Amino acid sequence: MWRLILLIITSALSSARANETIIDPIADYLLMNVPDRAENAGRLLVLKRVEVDMEGNGKPIVFVGTWYRKSGPNTWLWVAYAPVAGGFQRLTDSDVLIDFADIYVGPIPALNRRGLVQAYSLELDNQDRDQSNMISDLEYYFVDGGKLVQQGAGALDREEPDQKATFDYFFGPKRTVSGTPRITSYSVGELVQRGYRLPNWAKGQ
Repeated sequence: MWRLILLIITSALSSARANETIIDPIADYLLMNVPDRAENAGRLLVLKRVEVDMEGNGKPIVFVGTWYRKSGPNTWLWVAYAPVAGGFQRLTDSDVLIDFADIYVGPIPALNRRGLVQAYSLELDNQDRDQSNMISDLEYYFVDGGKLVQQGAGALDREEPDQKATFDYFFGPKRTVSGTPRITSYSVGELVQRGYRLPNWAKGQ
């Protein structure tokens, strides 16, 4: 009986934390306890804040993230925040892999909604992706029910006309995007000057 009561109380507290208004996304990000950061990021070297109007409503979603230096040169993982009255609401409980270089922003016809679309080419660097006909995965990102949803659409073979048409819609030379991510980088020194407390994820602090 007591275990059930404790479980209910814990669940209620977790829901309250999940729905609380966040004043500063950067401060919230730095305070989060995410185990993968200790393994893959270690000491904080650089932080980025990205604003992108992925829903086309004039209210940009804010992403805060850092380089996971132990997971490759292009691995950046992010926490997303949606603007709400008085601040922001966190849309992710952990870090999400997104590469904002050349990302698509706008309508996603297959889902009948708006969001972000990115293509992975078997872990190729950005400059090499256009040289590969095989896209290992097409990823959709959209907001649903107060959460950022990441949905894989599977592989694309650009030698197949219908699959090439899908790729070209999002990444071809005639594509139309509804917005461009605005990216701001902060060095460790700049964060300190702004009064942020720097974590040491390698030590779990």
